[in-house]
Amino acid sequence: MSTQDDIEEPVAGEGLIAAIHSLSHKLMLLYSQIVYDQTGLNWQDWRILRAVVGLQSCRAQDICDECGLQKPHVSNGLARLEKAGHIERSRNPENAKVKVVRSTAQGASLVEKAQPVLDDLNAQITTKGTSGEGLLEELRGYQSELDRLAKITSSE
Repeated sequence: MSTQDDIEEPVAGEGLIAAIHSLSHKLMLLYSQIVYDQTGLNWQDWRILRAVVGLQSCRAQDICDECGLQKPHVSNGLARLEKAGHIERSRNPENAKVKVVRSTAQGASLVEKAQPVLDDLNAQITTKGTSGEGLLEELRGYQSELDRLAKITSSE
């Protein structure tokens, strides 16, 4: 099985999964590097900060819902962002068990500075190729078929 960068022959099954994994990993590393160059943050912390700035005053669960990240990742990211001075957390006066998250002026300024650059990058990616919706639908179809086959295999 090969995970070469330049796939010339059509692949299926395990080869396709390996190729998708390899390419998605490389794309994520490239995008993460651009985010880091613009913000000094890893991709996940950038998403969290952007959500906090957008939501203005929120709970960790609100950030999870906004970003699609799991709570442990959000909690760890919030700790890093707070230490860096991008956000602040305080107890909710109505419920002492709940912490309210707000961005600091520093965090809001970082988003204000970096967001246009990253939005422009996303726009360029979209205009150079397709929106990606067709590719995502194909991948979802492939996932559904794998789910179906996995259920058949596990029930036998």
